[in-house]
Amino acid sequence: MLYTKFKSISLIVIGLLLFFTVHSQNVQDSAKNEFSASLNFQSALHYLGRVDSLKSSGLFPAIGLKSKIGLYLNSTFIFIQNPATPLSYTGTILEAGYRFPYSKNFSGNVYYNHFLYKDKSVLAQSALKGQAGINTAYNNKIVNVNAGADIKFSNQETDLGLTAGLDRLFLFTNIIDNAVLAINPSAYIYSGTHKFFKNVKKNNGIGLGNVLPSNSPSIEQARQFAILAYEVSVPLILVKGKFNAYISPAYVIPQNLVVVSGRPDLSERGDNLFYFTAGIGVRL
Repeated sequence: MLYTKFKSISLIVIGLLLFFTVHSQNVQDSAKNEFSASLNFQSALHYLGRVDSLKSSGLFPAIGLKSKIGLYLNSTFIFIQNPATPLSYTGTILEAGYRFPYSKNFSGNVYYNHFLYKDKSVLAQSALKGQAGINTAYNNKIVNVNAGADIKFSNQETDLGLTAGLDRLFLFTNIIDNAVLAINPSAYIYSGTHKFFKNVKKNNGIGLGNVLPSNSPSIEQARQFAILAYEVSVPLILVKGKFNAYISPAYVIPQNLVVVSGRPDLSERGDNLFYFTAGIGVRL
């Protein structure tokens, strides 16, 4: 979701792991330094189901470096478009992290994201300055169990988040010569506080914290730990040699949207949303 730890990038990583799993007798022997580049598109931008008023879509070129010991750096460049704005640059996400060593049943990573949005961006996620977290997965033949935790940083605020999910990986190795095709149905629950709400800028460029008193019911609601969204998706991933491609239709159901009484213009916008993410990439 441009809930965006950029699901698109994680899907490409999944695709690469599929390739190694199927085509290598020893995955650890395949570890090497890598450069990656991808071009990703998302049909509807949102953050935990929260959207801007312009119904924006986005294009995200990304580059990355991964060392054979698990350290990695990624840069994702954000371009948005909507009925009022032609395709234009709005920010960059820098990510540094460490992927845990390969094992048969466990995978995961720790990371820090730094967000560099233009000052006038009204995307819901542009209120964030940074995010640190951990993702883990217990992989087995029946269903993979995923869990994550994060800390989000915005202007004078810190939010805690938890993620839980299930997915099932289906591999197909005989459909396309020398390629791996995978389908990965997934379901996730996102929960946490979202005090960053007070730093979301509306179309006048003013943060909500400058409009609402700190003890208002809306700000108090944002301080409460609660379920923020449910999401289901069905990524379809193709890996062939050094190249990969994917498309991921998804449906997100936002929860506990902050409502400002009598001011729908200041309230969080969100509704059940169908969207898709797609991309192509290469790893060298």
